[in-house]
Amino acid sequence: MKTAFLLAVLILASDLPAQRSPNVILILADDMGIDAVSAFNAKLGLKTPAIDRLAREGMSFPDAHSTSGVCSPTRYAVLTGRYNWRSRLKRGIVGKWERPLIDDARLTLPEVMREQGYDTTCIGKWHLGWQWPKTGGGTTRKPAEIDFTARIPGGPVAHGFDYYFGDDVPNWPPYVWRENDKVLGQITARMKQGAMVGVSAGPAVADWDFRAVLAEYGKRVSRHIRERAKEEKPFFLYFPMPSPHTPIAPHAEFRGKTGIGEYADFLVQTDAVVGQLLNALDETKQAKETLVIFTCDNGTSPKANFAGLEKAGVHLREHWRGWKADAFEGGHRVPFIVRWPGRVKAGTRCGQTITLADIMATCADVVGHELPATAAEDSVSLLPVLRGQSTAPLHDIVVHHSSGGHFAVRKGRWKLLLCRGSGGWSPPTEQAAAKRGLPPVQLYDLEADPKETTNLFAKHPEVVKRLTADLRGVIERGRSTPGPKQENHAGGIWWNRLPWKKPERVR
Repeated sequence: MKTAFLLAVLILASDLPAQRSPNVILILADDMGIDAVSAFNAKLGLKTPAIDRLAREGMSFPDAHSTSGVCSPTRYAVLTGRYNWRSRLKRGIVGKWERPLIDDARLTLPEVMREQGYDTTCIGKWHLGWQWPKTGGGTTRKPAEIDFTARIPGGPVAHGFDYYFGDDVPNWPPYVWRENDKVLGQITARMKQGAMVGVSAGPAVADWDFRAVLAEYGKRVSRHIRERAKEEKPFFLYFPMPSPHTPIAPHAEFRGKTGIGEYADFLVQTDAVVGQLLNALDETKQAKETLVIFTCDNGTSPKANFAGLEKAGVHLREHWRGWKADAFEGGHRVPFIVRWPGRVKAGTRCGQTITLADIMATCADVVGHELPATAAEDSVSLLPVLRGQSTAPLHDIVVHHSSGGHFAVRKGRWKLLLCRGSGGWSPPTEQAAAKRGLPPVQLYDLEADPKETTNLFAKHPEVVKRLTADLRGVIERGRSTPGPKQENHAGGIWWNRLPWKKPERVR
């Protein structure tokens, strides 16, 4: 009798459909440091209600970090699970008309998701390079030689996305929408240098409207979510927003909304677009089956005009020193929130020190994909802490990297910077710090001194020595996770930012 009952239960269970994998949406804001979100900064002076809603309904990480103080390096780490400085890009960003940063053989996050049966879409800012086609054949970095009617290889659809729509970099040419690997419209005009703050001159369509860009993304993302509700296949949506990066261009609907200025208006519009996305999930009844991650590529840019905003009561640098590009906390400490109804406890905060490189291993873990030892070398899954199953530190150390190619390493309360100044844009710059005779390294106790004001390198030489050795080990092993040694891209004179490395020429 008991055997027959168990057999019946097994047969019934076999007839039940397998639990559907969750949709995954990754929202990556641009130049929006942790203090630019009211859920992390009660003294912001503005409200970000949509992002705050994610925090109320999910888990917040107040000690999350972009892998770089600037844009495209972090995007590389997000999509590969690998520190950006392991690539050929040892400092700065991917330049105008530059070739792809992600190697063809490198496994990417969208490729992982696609292998697990996901529809993969990128809508937004790419900024990881393309192979620009030259008229008559080959490739070129000279705009006058580019055939804008030809396919443009090397972009998102070459690295795992089934579909792409975007303008690549909002303040750089060409000013035209791209769909998959083609431009939409004819390049017949030229954008003037400084047409808006931060805008570079270059080829454009005649009617390009900077103020329409973010609103168009909001429409496209919402439409995509609604369309996917009709499909059985789960979807992965990567939404790298162009805002609040320059050009600071709020739509007419938002201009003057705060009464403070265009940056504040643009920040409010950025939050509203996140709200559009969440509303689309609610209205199509997909919220419960969708994991949403919200974060940002680096700290807030000084283009926001900190001093002017502070006079108006808006505080974008309330808790941390420095800003975008820096090795100081303000350069790389970013908002990070995960919402997954029924799986991640609502309204929780996790004190783990994490990086945006961890997104790849986390998503792979969620969808049941075993990553090979040659991929995601610096990515650690957050799933155990998201489920409340572990409180052990996920990382032994975390590595930070500035726009100038300067390294910093974090271990618990201690942070060591291998530079004299900010390593980036905020004062003191490296040149100014050297003129002042500041020491070549900085050591801070972030628990006692979160604003990095008191350099303890002379007081704790043993900590400096230990952290330097830890950093060297992570660099030379080619990975920070367990596994076989991997190779870093060797070329680059900027390895001389490390005291034990000799300069090498770019290959």
